[in-house]
Amino acid sequence: MKIHCSKETLTQGVQTIQSALSTRTTLPILLNFLMETENSRVKVVSTDLEMGVKHYIGAEVETDGSITIPARKFSDILHSLPDNQDVELSVDAGGKIQLKCGRSRFGITGAPKSEYPILPEFNKQNAFGAEVGVIGNMIKKTIFAASSDETRHVLNGVFWSAKKGVLEMVSTDGRRLALAAQKAVPKEKEFQVIVPIKILAEFLKLLTHHEIKSDSVEKILIGVTENQIAFQLRETTLLSRLVGGSFPRYEQVIPAKKDISINLETKEFFAVTKRASLCAVDRGGSVKYTLKKGSLQVAASSQNLEFNDEMPIEYAGDDFQIAFNPTFIMDALKHIDTAKATIGLTTPVNPALLEPVGEEGTRFVVMPMRA
Repeated sequence: MKIHCSKETLTQGVQTIQSALSTRTTLPILLNFLMETENSRVKVVSTDLEMGVKHYIGAEVETDGSITIPARKFSDILHSLPDNQDVELSVDAGGKIQLKCGRSRFGITGAPKSEYPILPEFNKQNAFGAEVGVIGNMIKKTIFAASSDETRHVLNGVFWSAKKGVLEMVSTDGRRLALAAQKAVPKEKEFQVIVPIKILAEFLKLLTHHEIKSDSVEKILIGVTENQIAFQLRETTLLSRLVGGSFPRYEQVIPAKKDISINLETKEFFAVTKRASLCAVDRGGSVKYTLKKGSLQVAASSQNLEFNDEMPIEYAGDDFQIAFNPTFIMDALKHIDTAKATIGLTTPVNPALLEPVGEEGTRFVVMPMRA
Protein backbone atom coordinates (compact mmCIF):
# COMPACT_ATOMS: atom_id res chain seq x y z
CA MET A 1 0.00 0.00 0.00
CA LYS A 2 1.15 3.51 -0.77
CA ILE A 3 -0.82 6.73 -0.24
CA HIS A 4 -0.23 10.50 -0.21
CA CYS A 5 -2.24 13.07 1.76
CA SER A 6 -1.82 16.19 3.89
CA LYS A 7 -0.79 15.89 7.53
CA GLU A 8 -3.98 17.70 8.58
CA THR A 9 -6.28 15.33 6.64
CA LEU A 10 -4.59 12.24 8.08
CA THR A 11 -4.60 13.64 11.63
CA GLN A 12 -8.28 14.56 11.39
CA GLY A 13 -9.15 11.10 10.11
CA VAL A 14 -7.34 9.35 12.96
CA GLN A 15 -8.97 11.68 15.52
CA THR A 16 -12.41 10.84 14.12
CA ILE A 17 -12.02 7.13 14.86
CA GLN A 18 -10.07 7.32 18.12
CA SER A 19 -13.14 7.21 20.36
CA ALA A 20 -13.86 3.58 19.49
CA LEU A 21 -10.35 2.42 20.33
CA SER A 22 -10.20 0.07 23.28
CA THR A 23 -8.31 1.31 26.35
CA ARG A 24 -8.82 -1.78 28.52
CA THR A 25 -8.55 -4.94 26.48
CA THR A 26 -7.14 -8.44 26.49
CA LEU A 27 -6.98 -8.24 22.68
CA PRO A 28 -3.85 -6.22 21.79
CA ILE A 29 -5.03 -5.82 18.17
CA LEU A 30 -7.81 -3.51 19.42
CA LEU A 31 -5.11 -0.97 20.31
CA ASN A 32 -4.59 -0.67 16.55
CA PHE A 33 -6.80 0.84 13.89
CA LEU A 34 -7.30 -0.51 10.39
CA MET A 35 -6.27 1.48 7.33
CA GLU A 36 -7.10 0.19 3.87
CA THR A 37 -7.75 1.46 0.38
CA GLU A 38 -11.21 1.09 -1.12
CA ASN A 39 -12.34 2.34 -4.53
CA SER A 40 -9.48 4.84 -4.80
CA ARG A 41 -10.19 6.13 -1.29
CA VAL A 42 -8.56 5.51 2.08
CA LYS A 43 -10.69 4.04 4.86
CA VAL A 44 -9.76 4.07 8.55
CA VAL A 45 -11.64 1.87 11.03
CA SER A 46 -11.57 1.36 14.80
CA THR A 47 -13.62 -0.80 17.16
CA ASP A 48 -13.74 -1.93 20.80
CA LEU A 49 -16.17 -4.74 19.84
CA GLU A 50 -19.09 -2.73 21.30
CA MET A 51 -18.79 0.33 19.06
CA GLY A 52 -17.07 0.95 15.74
CA VAL A 53 -16.21 4.00 13.65
CA LYS A 54 -15.49 4.04 9.94
CA HIS A 55 -14.20 7.16 8.18
CA TYR A 56 -13.00 7.95 4.66
CA ILE A 57 -9.98 10.17 4.18
CA GLY A 58 -9.29 12.25 1.08
CA ALA A 59 -5.97 10.89 -0.18
CA GLU A 60 -4.16 9.97 -3.37
CA VAL A 61 -3.88 6.19 -3.65
CA GLU A 62 -0.77 5.04 -5.49
CA THR A 63 -0.95 1.36 -4.51
CA ASP A 64 -3.84 -0.55 -2.92
CA GLY A 65 -3.45 -2.45 0.34
CA SER A 66 -4.31 -2.66 4.04
CA ILE A 67 -2.59 -2.63 7.43
CA THR A 68 -3.46 -2.14 11.11
CA ILE A 69 -1.47 0.56 12.91
CA PRO A 70 -0.80 1.15 16.65
CA ALA A 71 -3.17 4.07 17.22
CA ARG A 72 -1.64 5.97 20.14
CA LYS A 73 1.91 5.95 18.81
CA PHE A 74 0.75 6.84 15.29
CA SER A 75 -1.29 9.76 16.65
CA ASP A 76 1.73 11.02 18.64
CA ILE A 77 3.86 10.84 15.49
CA LEU A 78 1.30 12.80 13.44
CA HIS A 79 1.09 15.55 16.06
CA SER A 80 4.89 15.88 16.00
CA LEU A 81 5.03 16.49 12.24
CA PRO A 82 5.27 20.03 10.81
CA ASP A 83 2.00 21.65 9.71
CA ASN A 84 0.97 22.17 6.08
CA GLN A 85 3.11 19.28 4.88
CA ASP A 86 2.25 16.28 2.72
CA VAL A 87 2.65 12.80 4.15
CA GLU A 88 3.60 9.66 2.26
CA LEU A 89 2.63 6.37 3.89
CA SER A 90 3.71 3.05 2.46
CA VAL A 91 3.61 -0.56 3.67
CA ASP A 92 6.08 -3.22 2.57
CA ALA A 93 5.38 -6.94 2.15
CA GLY A 94 6.47 -7.64 5.74
CA GLY A 95 3.93 -5.23 7.27
CA LYS A 96 6.46 -2.47 8.05
CA ILE A 97 4.97 1.00 7.69
CA GLN A 98 7.12 3.85 6.38
CA LEU A 99 5.93 7.38 7.05
CA LYS A 100 7.64 10.29 5.28
CA CYS A 101 6.98 13.97 5.89
CA GLY A 102 9.51 16.54 4.73
CA ARG A 103 12.87 15.22 5.90
CA SER A 104 11.35 13.12 8.70
CA ARG A 105 11.15 9.34 8.37
CA PHE A 106 9.35 6.98 10.73
CA GLY A 107 9.25 3.20 10.63
CA ILE A 108 6.32 1.51 12.42
CA THR A 109 5.54 -2.18 12.77
CA GLY A 110 1.93 -2.92 11.85
CA ALA A 111 -0.22 -6.05 11.85
CA PRO A 112 -2.18 -7.58 8.96
CA LYS A 113 -5.87 -6.84 8.36
CA SER A 114 -6.65 -10.55 8.86
CA GLU A 115 -6.04 -10.15 12.62
CA TYR A 116 -8.55 -7.27 12.95
CA PRO A 117 -12.25 -7.78 13.81
CA ILE A 118 -14.63 -7.28 10.89
CA LEU A 119 -16.95 -4.29 11.31
CA PRO A 120 -20.53 -4.92 10.10
CA GLU A 121 -21.50 -3.10 6.93
CA PHE A 122 -24.05 -0.29 7.07
CA ASN A 123 -27.32 -1.64 5.62
CA LYS A 124 -28.73 1.27 3.61
CA GLN A 125 -31.81 -0.69 2.52
CA ASN A 126 -33.36 -0.68 5.99
CA ALA A 127 -31.99 2.75 6.99
CA PHE A 128 -34.04 5.93 7.15
CA GLY A 129 -33.16 9.57 6.71
CA ALA A 130 -33.67 12.18 9.42
CA GLU A 131 -32.70 15.82 9.92
CA VAL A 132 -29.37 15.78 11.72
CA GLY A 133 -30.19 18.97 13.67
CA VAL A 134 -33.39 17.48 15.10
CA ILE A 135 -31.73 14.20 16.13
CA GLY A 136 -28.76 16.04 17.66
CA ASN A 137 -31.03 18.37 19.62
CA MET A 138 -33.09 15.46 21.00
CA ILE A 139 -29.93 13.62 22.08
CA LYS A 140 -28.63 16.75 23.87
CA LYS A 141 -31.93 17.08 25.74
CA THR A 142 -31.82 13.51 27.05
CA ILE A 143 -28.27 12.10 27.27
CA PHE A 144 -27.39 14.08 30.43
CA ALA A 145 -30.04 12.31 32.52
CA ALA A 146 -28.89 8.76 31.71
CA SER A 147 -27.27 6.76 34.49
CA SER A 148 -23.53 6.08 34.68
CA ASP A 149 -24.05 3.29 37.25
CA GLU A 150 -22.87 0.16 35.42
CA THR A 151 -24.88 -2.10 37.73
CA ARG A 152 -28.07 -0.71 36.16
CA HIS A 153 -27.05 -1.29 32.56
CA VAL A 154 -30.51 -0.65 31.03
CA LEU A 155 -30.25 2.94 32.29
CA ASN A 156 -26.78 3.39 30.69
CA GLY A 157 -28.43 4.51 27.48
CA VAL A 158 -31.27 6.51 25.98
CA PHE A 159 -34.50 4.70 25.14
CA TRP A 160 -35.63 5.34 21.54
CA SER A 161 -39.23 4.59 20.58
CA ALA A 162 -40.52 5.21 17.05
CA LYS A 163 -44.23 4.99 16.24
CA LYS A 164 -46.46 6.68 13.65
CA GLY A 165 -43.72 9.07 12.57
CA VAL A 166 -42.89 10.26 16.11
CA LEU A 167 -39.51 9.51 17.66
CA GLU A 168 -39.37 9.63 21.45
CA MET A 169 -36.11 9.63 23.41
CA VAL A 170 -36.16 9.01 27.16
CA SER A 171 -33.41 8.75 29.78
CA THR A 172 -33.38 8.39 33.54
CA ASP A 173 -31.01 7.66 36.40
CA GLY A 174 -33.83 6.89 38.83
CA ARG A 175 -33.86 10.36 40.38
CA ARG A 176 -34.69 12.40 37.29
CA LEU A 177 -36.00 11.83 33.78
CA ALA A 178 -35.66 13.62 30.45
CA LEU A 179 -37.97 13.14 27.48
CA ALA A 180 -37.86 14.58 23.97
CA ALA A 181 -40.36 13.74 21.24
CA GLN A 182 -40.47 14.96 17.63
CA LYS A 183 -41.93 14.00 14.27
CA ALA A 184 -38.56 12.82 13.02
CA VAL A 185 -38.94 9.38 11.42
CA PRO A 186 -40.93 7.87 8.52
CA LYS A 187 -44.41 6.72 9.57
CA GLU A 188 -43.70 3.10 8.66
CA LYS A 189 -40.68 2.87 10.98
CA GLU A 190 -41.47 1.30 14.35
CA PHE A 191 -38.90 0.20 16.92
CA GLN A 192 -38.01 0.33 20.62
CA VAL A 193 -34.31 0.19 21.48
CA ILE A 194 -31.87 1.38 24.15
CA VAL A 195 -28.95 3.27 22.57
CA PRO A 196 -25.69 3.37 24.60
CA ILE A 197 -24.47 6.74 25.89
CA LYS A 198 -21.05 6.22 24.27
CA ILE A 199 -22.22 6.28 20.66
CA LEU A 200 -24.60 9.17 21.34
CA ALA A 201 -21.76 11.22 22.85
CA GLU A 202 -19.66 10.38 19.81
CA PHE A 203 -22.50 11.46 17.53
CA LEU A 204 -22.60 14.87 19.26
CA LYS A 205 -18.81 15.21 18.88
CA LEU A 206 -19.20 14.54 15.17
CA LEU A 207 -21.75 17.36 14.88
CA THR A 208 -19.39 19.72 16.71
CA HIS A 209 -16.52 18.69 14.46
CA HIS A 210 -18.58 19.47 11.36
CA GLU A 211 -19.98 22.65 13.00
CA ILE A 212 -23.53 21.39 12.43
CA LYS A 213 -26.10 23.54 14.27
CA SER A 214 -29.39 22.49 15.86
CA ASP A 215 -31.42 24.03 13.02
CA SER A 216 -29.56 22.08 10.30
CA VAL A 217 -31.84 20.24 7.86
CA GLU A 218 -28.97 18.14 6.49
CA LYS A 219 -29.96 14.48 6.38
CA ILE A 220 -28.33 11.69 8.34
CA LEU A 221 -28.93 8.00 7.63
CA ILE A 222 -29.90 5.89 10.65
CA GLY A 223 -30.11 2.11 10.62
CA VAL A 224 -31.72 0.18 13.49
CA THR A 225 -31.70 -3.61 13.73
CA GLU A 226 -32.52 -6.01 16.54
CA ASN A 227 -29.14 -5.57 18.23
CA GLN A 228 -27.38 -2.69 16.48
CA ILE A 229 -27.71 0.98 15.58
CA ALA A 230 -25.73 2.84 12.93
CA PHE A 231 -25.40 6.48 11.88
CA GLN A 232 -23.95 7.64 8.58
CA LEU A 233 -23.06 11.32 8.18
CA ARG A 234 -20.95 12.49 5.26
CA GLU A 235 -17.74 10.41 5.26
CA THR A 236 -18.25 8.87 8.71
CA THR A 237 -20.21 5.84 9.91
CA LEU A 238 -20.79 5.08 13.61
CA LEU A 239 -22.00 1.62 14.64
CA SER A 240 -22.84 0.25 18.06
CA ARG A 241 -24.43 -2.68 19.80
CA LEU A 242 -27.65 -1.81 21.58
CA VAL A 243 -28.16 -2.11 25.33
CA GLY A 244 -29.98 -5.35 26.14
CA GLY A 245 -32.87 -5.60 28.56
CA SER A 246 -36.17 -3.80 29.15
CA PHE A 247 -36.34 -0.08 29.86
CA PRO A 248 -38.44 0.88 32.91
CA ARG A 249 -42.10 1.91 32.50
CA TYR A 250 -41.20 5.57 32.47
CA GLU A 251 -44.75 6.74 31.69
CA GLN A 252 -45.69 6.01 35.30
CA VAL A 253 -43.07 8.48 36.57
CA ILE A 254 -44.29 11.47 34.54
CA PRO A 255 -46.90 13.37 36.61
CA ALA A 256 -50.34 13.08 35.02
CA LYS A 257 -51.74 16.05 36.93
CA LYS A 258 -50.42 19.32 38.32
CA ASP A 259 -52.13 20.79 41.38
CA ILE A 260 -49.80 23.80 41.14
CA SER A 261 -48.49 25.18 37.85
CA ILE A 262 -46.37 28.32 37.65
CA ASN A 263 -44.53 30.05 34.84
CA LEU A 264 -40.96 31.22 35.47
CA GLU A 265 -38.36 33.14 33.51
CA THR A 266 -35.99 30.33 32.49
CA LYS A 267 -32.74 32.29 32.78
CA GLU A 268 -33.74 33.95 36.06
CA PHE A 269 -34.80 30.64 37.60
CA PHE A 270 -31.50 29.07 36.49
CA ALA A 271 -29.46 31.97 37.90
CA VAL A 272 -31.11 31.95 41.33
CA THR A 273 -30.78 28.15 41.56
CA LYS A 274 -27.09 28.40 40.63
CA ARG A 275 -26.50 30.97 43.38
CA ALA A 276 -28.30 28.74 45.88
CA SER A 277 -26.24 25.71 44.80
CA LEU A 278 -23.07 27.47 46.01
CA CYS A 279 -24.42 27.17 49.55
CA ALA A 280 -25.87 23.68 49.24
CA VAL A 281 -22.67 21.68 49.50
CA ASP A 282 -23.64 19.90 52.73
CA ARG A 283 -26.71 17.96 53.93
CA GLY A 284 -27.29 16.23 50.63
CA GLY A 285 -27.02 19.43 48.65
CA SER A 286 -30.70 20.39 48.64
CA VAL A 287 -32.18 23.79 47.81
CA LYS A 288 -35.54 24.80 49.29
CA TYR A 289 -38.18 26.44 47.09
CA THR A 290 -41.09 28.08 48.92
CA LEU A 291 -44.17 29.36 47.11
CA LYS A 292 -45.92 32.30 48.72
CA LYS A 293 -48.49 34.67 47.29
CA GLY A 294 -46.72 36.59 44.52
CA SER A 295 -43.24 35.15 45.07
CA LEU A 296 -40.97 32.13 44.93
CA GLN A 297 -38.45 32.11 47.76
CA VAL A 298 -35.22 30.17 47.27
CA ALA A 299 -32.99 29.18 50.20
CA ALA A 300 -29.97 27.02 50.90
CA SER A 301 -27.59 26.54 53.78
CA SER A 302 -24.55 24.56 54.81
CA GLN A 303 -22.23 24.60 57.82
CA ASN A 304 -20.65 27.95 56.93
CA LEU A 305 -22.92 29.39 54.24
CA GLU A 306 -26.48 30.65 53.94
CA PHE A 307 -28.44 31.92 50.97
CA ASN A 308 -31.89 33.52 50.51
CA ASP A 309 -33.46 35.11 47.44
CA GLU A 310 -36.86 35.47 45.85
CA MET A 311 -38.46 35.82 42.43
CA PRO A 312 -41.76 37.60 41.76
CA ILE A 313 -44.28 35.17 40.24
CA GLU A 314 -47.99 34.90 39.58
CA TYR A 315 -49.13 32.66 42.41
CA ALA A 316 -52.16 33.07 44.65
CA GLY A 317 -52.38 29.69 46.39
CA ASP A 318 -51.42 28.45 49.84
CA ASP A 319 -47.80 28.39 50.99
CA PHE A 320 -45.95 25.38 49.57
CA GLN A 321 -42.38 24.20 50.17
CA ILE A 322 -40.33 21.62 48.26
CA ALA A 323 -36.60 20.81 48.01
CA PHE A 324 -34.53 19.63 45.04
CA ASN A 325 -31.00 18.74 44.12
CA PRO A 326 -30.05 22.06 42.42
CA THR A 327 -27.90 20.30 39.81
CA PHE A 328 -30.94 18.39 38.54
CA ILE A 329 -32.97 21.61 38.24
CA MET A 330 -30.13 23.42 36.44
CA ASP A 331 -29.51 20.51 34.07
CA ALA A 332 -33.16 20.59 33.02
CA LEU A 333 -33.22 24.38 32.61
CA LYS A 334 -30.04 24.29 30.48
CA HIS A 335 -31.97 22.25 27.95
CA ILE A 336 -35.07 24.45 27.86
CA ASP A 337 -34.69 26.77 24.89
CA THR A 338 -37.71 28.99 25.53
CA ALA A 339 -37.74 32.22 27.56
CA LYS A 340 -40.28 30.81 30.01
CA ALA A 341 -40.57 27.43 31.69
CA THR A 342 -43.44 25.82 33.58
CA ILE A 343 -42.95 23.87 36.78
CA GLY A 344 -45.80 21.59 37.79
CA LEU A 345 -46.14 20.36 41.39
CA THR A 346 -48.51 18.20 43.44
CA THR A 347 -47.05 17.47 46.90
CA PRO A 348 -43.60 18.02 48.50
CA VAL A 349 -42.80 14.29 48.08
CA ASN A 350 -44.02 13.81 44.50
CA PRO A 351 -41.90 14.52 41.40
CA ALA A 352 -41.97 17.89 39.67
CA LEU A 353 -42.50 18.39 35.95
CA LEU A 354 -40.52 21.07 34.09
CA GLU A 355 -41.58 22.02 30.56
CA PRO A 356 -40.72 24.79 28.09
CA VAL A 357 -43.58 27.23 27.48
CA GLY A 358 -44.61 27.20 23.83
CA GLU A 359 -42.62 24.12 22.83
CA GLU A 360 -44.16 20.69 22.75
CA GLY A 361 -42.33 17.42 23.10
CA THR A 362 -39.80 18.27 25.82
CA ARG A 363 -40.34 17.30 29.46
CA PHE A 364 -38.11 16.91 32.49
CA VAL A 365 -39.08 15.14 35.71
CA VAL A 366 -37.15 15.73 38.96
CA MET A 367 -37.66 13.83 42.21
CA PRO A 368 -37.74 16.05 45.33
CA MET A 369 -35.41 15.76 48.31
CA ARG A 370 -36.11 16.07 52.01
CA ALA A 371 -36.36 19.74 52.87
